[in-house]
Amino acid sequence: MNAGRPDRLDQSSGSAGDQRSRLDILFSGLAKQGLVINALALRELQQRYGRANIGYLWVIVEPLMLASVVTMIHSFVSHGAPAGDISPFTFTLTGYTIFIIFRNSFTRSDGVLHQYSSLLYHNMITPFDIMLAKSIVETIGCISALAVLQTFGVILGIAQFPARPIYLIGAIMLFSWWSFAWCLLAAAYTFHSPFLERLVHPASYFAMPLSGAFFTVSLLPAWARPYVTWNPMVPVFELARYGQFVSSPDRYTQVGFVVAANCFFTYWGLLAIRRVRRDIHVA
Repeated sequence: MNAGRPDRLDQSSGSAGDQRSRLDILFSGLAKQGLVINALALRELQQRYGRANIGYLWVIVEPLMLASVVTMIHSFVSHGAPAGDISPFTFTLTGYTIFIIFRNSFTRSDGVLHQYSSLLYHNMITPFDIMLAKSIVETIGCISALAVLQTFGVILGIAQFPARPIYLIGAIMLFSWWSFAWCLLAAAYTFHSPFLERLVHPASYFAMPLSGAFFTVSLLPAWARPYVTWNPMVPVFELARYGQFVSSPDRYTQVGFVVAANCFFTYWGLLAIRRVRRDIHVA
């Protein structure tokens, strides 16, 4: 009567063992890939800033200086921030330091596959790893600059800490993902086209006034709001302000739309990188 039970037990234990082994392989691969990305990020810091003077701290100081100057200028002359608990300093600081993630990473992605082609000699390194490491470096630097400047603003009484920090962090992660997707596209399409390579920097300048970094949707005319929010960057900045300010509404955040757009452009970027990968000649 029980003759079939040991076989079923052996099969179930065998399938469980296979599943554990597959998970072990997956986690081992992710751990190795994490080490590769960490090494590439450290290489990026070493190549860009070196160890002289303050060394790697330049990754924070560089966006810190740029954001502080732009924020101070806009806080005196800008009229795009609404009244209430939203101070001009914090309004501009939040918008510009987040936008720097896109600006710095996107403008450094043109021709990057030519510059780093020698690294692809190693089988564990892919163009995806190179672009992700560069994006992580830029994101960490800009987040650190935001934290430092906002802390000084609170001490001086011209800024306030985030009212909903989880939403602010989520907005930064979404915008970093968006920036990474466009870095993939820029790296792929500038590999064969010097003309497109020259358009990367101007494109980042045109993206700034359209991104929503310096305006809120609620201040725009009613007829313009549906069109503006089709730009995925605008809902991200609306989400960031909802996380930063108590009185900021969440009407135009549209997280689902941003996630869908990020998935689409990331998939497009991965396909473009895959096509270009076959044309990269490793010495």
